[in-house]
Amino acid sequence: MAALSYDSPETLRAFAERHDITFTLMSDPGSKTIDAWGLRNQQAEGRDVGIPHPGIFIIDPEGRIVERAFEANYRERNTASSILARLGVEIPAEALSSAEGRQVSVKAGTSDAVAAPGVRLSLIADVTPGEKMHVYAPDQDGYIPVTLTLEDSDDFKLAAPVEFPSPGSYYFEPLDETVAVYTEPFRIRQEITLSLSREFRARATARETLTVKGTLAYQACDDAVCYRPDSIPLTWTVSLVPFQR
Repeated sequence: MAALSYDSPETLRAFAERHDITFTLMSDPGSKTIDAWGLRNQQAEGRDVGIPHPGIFIIDPEGRIVERAFEANYRERNTASSILARLGVEIPAEALSSAEGRQVSVKAGTSDAVAAPGVRLSLIADVTPGEKMHVYAPDQDGYIPVTLTLEDSDDFKLAAPVEFPSPGSYYFEPLDETVAVYTEPFRIRQEITLSLSREFRARATARETLTVKGTLAYQACDDAVCYRPDSIPLTWTVSLVPFQR
């Protein structure tokens, strides 16, 4: 991981020391690399002349760009971890909390344990169906599909639709039908953007904890029985920090 800015090496060194940053910060004098990549913010004025539009590139070992993320609002930023979660990187076990339903179990975690106002991060729900159980995919008609919903809150907004992986298929011989289901462990991901309100920024300055509440709803079936619909309450927690300047 490395970051590039138009600041001088001295400014970057002081910033890294102030915030205990251990990854590489690269100086781009005169914004030459920023211009070569076409990233200069042409609307910037005064001391901000030369700044880039903030963004993140993910580059594979062969030097190919496999993901990139740029925000229209410079105050709302993707984190590197949220992009890695988007690419399917596993969340560390210590960031997960467990919840049990009647036929499935869930581990809930976040892409980032610590976040500032305006940060865009991922809420994760890793769902494991019970032995010989399946749950129905969101687009399966005629059955109750698995859903993930979050309680409304002024603390955040949904940054994108909830994301489910591609399902498998299940053939039910008595009805001679094939349906889209999940039989193996699967991951649901919901991206949110934290509020930039004055009240939320004050909470971040006080280093409070944000708790997001949601519900996983589903109906599970096995080879013979479809069980009553069930729901599992889930929570995700994030430690808030103020903007780093």
